[in-house]
Amino acid sequence: MASGYCVGVDLGGTNIAAGLLDSEGNIKSSLSISTEVDKGRDQVVANIIAAAEKAISQAGVDRKDVLGIGVGSPGPMSHRQGMVINPGNLPCMKNVPLRQIMKDKTGIPTTIENDANAAAWGEFWAGAGKDVNDLVMYTLGTGVGGGVIVESRLLRGYFENGAELGHVIVNPGGRLCSCGQNGCVEAYSSAYFLARHAEELIKQGDSSSLKARMDAGELLRAEHIVEAAKAGDALARKVWDKACYYLAVAIIGMRHVTNPQRVVLAGGLIAAGDFLLAPIRRYAAEMAWKLLDDGPEICFATLGNNAGFVGAAGCAWEARRTGDW
Repeated sequence: MASGYCVGVDLGGTNIAAGLLDSEGNIKSSLSISTEVDKGRDQVVANIIAAAEKAISQAGVDRKDVLGIGVGSPGPMSHRQGMVINPGNLPCMKNVPLRQIMKDKTGIPTTIENDANAAAWGEFWAGAGKDVNDLVMYTLGTGVGGGVIVESRLLRGYFENGAELGHVIVNPGGRLCSCGQNGCVEAYSSAYFLARHAEELIKQGDSSSLKARMDAGELLRAEHIVEAAKAGDALARKVWDKACYYLAVAIIGMRHVTNPQRVVLAGGLIAAGDFLLAPIRRYAAEMAWKLLDDGPEICFATLGNNAGFVGAAGCAWEARRTGDW
């Protein structure tokens, strides 16, 4: 194991998570503080720096042994420029040269990565994919995010918007997505759109036990859909099945693009367990080509909410290895 440590920071719209990790991905300290986005750019940047510094101080390590900082930021952002460009949930952080600011303020080399890419790198480096070289990760939360690792390298693309897995079109002309496209996997397989789809069908007159929640003024959530589907509600089962089907369609596409060894599912929806995994595996097997058995293993992530800062630290370790600061 290489000596020294790297800091990982996961920048979110509500909280900033940070931790100090060694070269094997072992967490030496971790913490979470408020982002305070309502206080503007300078406060958010100050909080990012404070989180990194606190991760170092809490671990009680010699500062000279801290070799790098990695920050996972919502996109759009630029790894090459070290720039946070225009994150939708952090409107005060437009065109912020965060890499240089962090380096100037802390004296520690810093790398900036898309937060979904960082989380995928975390699973690849220290989680469910640490024994493979090629991995695709889908994060199934409010939206659908993800990351792609090909031959042990993150896929970013020329415009640095690669691996926007939630916006791969799986049903042309289908449901409108928040990105403006129609038929994205996010429009079917994210927690938010899953619930909205059920609401729309109920408003159109379809029968469901979920109508009682709506009549009581309750906003449907993904966990309500799962609960009702498990209880045999036909509408909930229909919506859930479609979510699993279109995610399997997306996975089949990635199977033929990057040919991954493993597809890792993360995010809130994986709380459904085998109720999610089994139909995705079944649909993927049914739709797969018959020329060759080169299907990836489909499994759940293991790092949970730590994936962001773990992966950001892992990106710092990779930047140190390659010199790509």
